[in-house]
Amino acid sequence: MSAIGGTGSSRGSLRGERDQRSQLAERLRARAPEIQQAILDRLGGLEGDAPVREPDYLHGLNEAVRRGVEYGIEVVAVGAERAEPAPLALPAQVRLAARHRISLALVIRRFTVAKGSFQQFVLEEAAAMRDLAPAELTEALTAQECVLQQLIATATEEHRRETSPPATNLEARIAERVRRLLDGEQVDASLLEYDLSGHHLGLVARTPAAHPLLRQLGTAVDGRLLAVTPNETETWAWIGARRPVDVEAVLRWVREAWPGAAPLGIGEPADGPSGWRRTHQQARAAAGLDRAGSRAALRYRDVAMLAAAARDPLLVASLQEMYLAPLTEKGRREVPLRETLRAYFAADGNASSACSALGVSRQTVANRLLTVEERIQYPLAKCADALQVALSLEELGHFPDLTDSRS
Repeated sequence: MSAIGGTGSSRGSLRGERDQRSQLAERLRARAPEIQQAILDRLGGLEGDAPVREPDYLHGLNEAVRRGVEYGIEVVAVGAERAEPAPLALPAQVRLAARHRISLALVIRRFTVAKGSFQQFVLEEAAAMRDLAPAELTEALTAQECVLQQLIATATEEHRRETSPPATNLEARIAERVRRLLDGEQVDASLLEYDLSGHHLGLVARTPAAHPLLRQLGTAVDGRLLAVTPNETETWAWIGARRPVDVEAVLRWVREAWPGAAPLGIGEPADGPSGWRRTHQQARAAAGLDRAGSRAALRYRDVAMLAAAARDPLLVASLQEMYLAPLTEKGRREVPLRETLRAYFAADGNASSACSALGVSRQTVANRLLTVEERIQYPLAKCADALQVALSLEELGHFPDLTDSRS
């Protein structure tokens, strides 16, 4: 009974702490216009002898302060970790400040001054709340400091980007924006003319000249295409739609029209901004898996485990040593052994089906499988999965040729 009572008490205490923070946040919301004006007054005092008075800048500053105060109050209520991401108005105003030749040092000072002004109101309202626990006030102030550091880091990066030499053309600007969105940055996505909140299918082609084909594919499946060329060897693309993308229709088109000389990775259908990132990562993993260029297209679902294995250097080296090296003798691969293993695994371990696929006798298959077990010194029943991964990675070009080294 005491343990149950203690748990209930601790939960009640936690609820009480949250209620206190919520009450403090409500008191601050009631004074939000006053807080905003106080911050604007303080920021005005930092402008020096040549203040910026252009309408777009002043509107952006007012909006940034308003949204910043709302965000600060939310952080007080729920903490930095549970709060929504910082509003886009803040980095947008940093970029605007950079365009008006306002230094990064002054931008950072403004964030610090704004936080100081906001915390003055927090302290005033906390003092008026006689039942607010000191620990709760400390936690609220600590959360504000944490958020400030995050905002300064974002502001530094935004200012640096804005003052760096601009991209030379629209395509390069879109590619840069895509990279930043993939990195999880909060940037304006309107330049992409693509709905990140909808449904997506990620595609990565290992050629920089895939745009025409991808446009045909997007049209064929009635989707909107976003495609960029981030480097000299790849094209990143997404097919977007209001409904989940029909992957089977994509695969049918790829089988009929996609050239084998341009390996293509296909992600899995996903929705929303996080799904947009995830399906791209899946497509990149699939595209990067086929180093030998032996397949025109790979869908992530079909090769997910292989892609994970290929990223583990220890596993790759061990698979080669344990399973492939023993099947390489006297300067040549034991091709019949490999073919038999692939047929056997494709038949789900059914020797009769493997015989039919290979056009050999059942005894031949049995003898070859016995030879494999003797070579690797391990029963097939215990290592079938690992051996299949090793053979698949070999086929996709993930191992150096062992024939010369063993001749």
